[in-house]
Amino acid sequence: MINRRNIRSKVMQGIFAFQASHSDNIPKNEKLLFLSFDNIYKLYVLLLLFLVALKHKAEEEIEIGLNKNFPTDDERNPNYKFVNNQVLKMLENNQALMDFKQKYNLNKWEVNKELVDLVWKKIKDSKFYKEYMGQKSQSFLEDKELILDLFKNFVAPEEMLHDSFEADDSHWADDVAMANTFVMKTISSLKKESSFQSLAPLFKDEQDKKFASELFRKIILNDSELAGYIKGKTPNWDYERISLMDRLLMKMAIAEFLYFPSIPGNVSMNEYVEIAKEYSSPKSKGFINGVLNNVLKELIKNNKLNKNIRGKN
Repeated sequence: MINRRNIRSKVMQGIFAFQASHSDNIPKNEKLLFLSFDNIYKLYVLLLLFLVALKHKAEEEIEIGLNKNFPTDDERNPNYKFVNNQVLKMLENNQALMDFKQKYNLNKWEVNKELVDLVWKKIKDSKFYKEYMGQKSQSFLEDKELILDLFKNFVAPEEMLHDSFEADDSHWADDVAMANTFVMKTISSLKKESSFQSLAPLFKDEQDKKFASELFRKIILNDSELAGYIKGKTPNWDYERISLMDRLLMKMAIAEFLYFPSIPGNVSMNEYVEIAKEYSSPKSKGFINGVLNNVLKELIKNNKLNKNIRGKN
């Protein structure tokens, strides 16, 4: 599932796109925002299906070897350890995963077999795979550790895979990073006794989904008010000279100060400083932190900060 920082990042992208389009149709753009969340989930499913495709590739190679007229000793007596990997079998037999694939026609790896072939060749040549295949024992923990290692070292960083996602969606870079984390969490959470017939939800709960919608709308509907808090805190820097991204990140934090009582002010401030490290200039984090700190102090002084003692980030 995506976390609150992922949600904030996607909302930031949605608002940035909304402002750049000069649109005034909030419902339409909110729908686009949630479509972008859905894209993360589709990437998550595609990456799980890629692991299944690797299993099928291994099975195919074994079958080809057995059917040769003059098979080698290794082909005549194949090692079935990888195709019997318990985690891969869980994925292959996961009905929810296969239903999702069918519903959205996610046949990408049947169409792009060369990507599966490319990654599979790298995996077979790796020490992870060779050490795993050389061990006679086969435990669930060893099976899970192998799939985590292979995903982390060969699937997630594969540039050809990234290029393929980029061709499908211009926001692939941010989305695939979130989806990779989602996959790692899913595999890490698997237990031997689990039947694993459901997929993890995109949002942890309805509250997180509501947070995304409310944050998006609060910033758009209160843009002038939020900008006013920033203008008074940059005496040596005209508001218009502040980058659009830095302005947006600060407005988002101030919106949380004002309109989200369950989120502690320092949590909001720290979250957007961290997001600035990824999406803005190297100096932005210090600038944003200073401005937000002053805004937060002013709101506290003027009793405008309505916060619960306990909250969630």
